[in-house]
Amino acid sequence: MINRSGQNGLTLVELLIAMTISALVLVVLVQGITILSKWSGHLRILQEESEQTNSLFRFMHERLIRIEPLQIETDLGPQALFTGSDDQISFVIAETAYPSRPGLYEQSLQIVKGSEQNWQILFLRKQLLNLDEFGLTQEQQPLVLYDGVARPKFSFMGDNNWQEQWETPQSLPKQISFSLEGLPEVIVSIPAMVSDAVPANNDTGAQGANADAG
Repeated sequence: MINRSGQNGLTLVELLIAMTISALVLVVLVQGITILSKWSGHLRILQEESEQTNSLFRFMHERLIRIEPLQIETDLGPQALFTGSDDQISFVIAETAYPSRPGLYEQSLQIVKGSEQNWQILFLRKQLLNLDEFGLTQEQQPLVLYDGVARPKFSFMGDNNWQEQWETPQSLPKQISFSLEGLPEVIVSIPAMVSDAVPANNDTGAQGANADAG
């Protein structure tokens, strides 16, 4: 009779144990890959949001630092070409480079509630052929600069303190602050107002040419 007690091989129980261990290892590997994939996607989203935020802050700084300290004479007295509140700001800058035509442009930044409780910043611009056209409603297609959950906000430095509504129409604020909730604010100093106001119906063509030469 042949003795098989010393024969090498796996019993059914050992095979089941090996298969169970292999299945557990496979589950752990799949879960690890899934977690890494989710973290990679999350980090990619955070990186994109950071780049968008940095671009937005650079855009705000580039716009606000170019505000023209202009003033016109109206029936109510001198009027600065500037309006501001915590959710809207309008001002004038001189465009001198392509693709814009040289001249003065009114630019507006508006903070509105978007879809799904997100906040949006809308950017509008129009050329000012006459200074007294500042603030007049004009059909424009806005550009969405920002769409996110963080609440944007403007504030303005007066003579002594920061305020959310600029209530001195004859002058400009000393500084303008732009912030996104939870992030450091951008503060831009504004040039001093020119001393002499120009007539409200002044044609800006000559001023645009002067700005272009400058």
